[in-house]
Amino acid sequence: METEFGKIMQLGYVVEDVEATAAQWSSRLNVGPFYTLDNTMDQYYFRGVRTDVELRLAFGYWGSVQVELIQPLGNADTLYSCALRAAPGKLNHCATLVSDLDGLLERHNLKDRVIQSGRMPTGLNFVYLDEYLPGGLHLELIEAQESTVQAFSAMQAIAENWDGKNPLRPMSLIGNDIAALTKP
Repeated sequence: METEFGKIMQLGYVVEDVEATAAQWSSRLNVGPFYTLDNTMDQYYFRGVRTDVELRLAFGYWGSVQVELIQPLGNADTLYSCALRAAPGKLNHCATLVSDLDGLLERHNLKDRVIQSGRMPTGLNFVYLDEYLPGGLHLELIEAQESTVQAFSAMQAIAENWDGKNPLRPMSLIGNDIAALTKP
């Protein structure tokens, strides 16, 4: 059955150390490679209050599911800093891709459930619905530009062909890794 909420495409963990956690995923489960980046969001709202947030992020694939590792940097009061204090390293959220974020929130009367929202420099928009999933996990709804969806697909293809080497890579190398996939 199709749902306008989409299928779960991401498991999100808030961690103390992205690099160490990515190494654990890689060595224990052969998940990777993980692509890392430091990100400053100036369009981030937590409980309706705009705040600047700095994060170190890592993205890897476990089959068709993206594993996102989030390390808060700095002292901003965010959902991520709260999660790090309350349950470091534990599953924080599941995410889906949606085509009309605002419309979905409106149709399902969910605006009052949004605990955080933001916009990434890539144009990706997201909201987290507060403890919306059974068991108290947040549900992240992501509305992404086609270029971001293509990057996700490329990361998944790279993971499917990964030789286990260099499990942690800066996001700036993804273009080289994509090009390596297409070489005869």
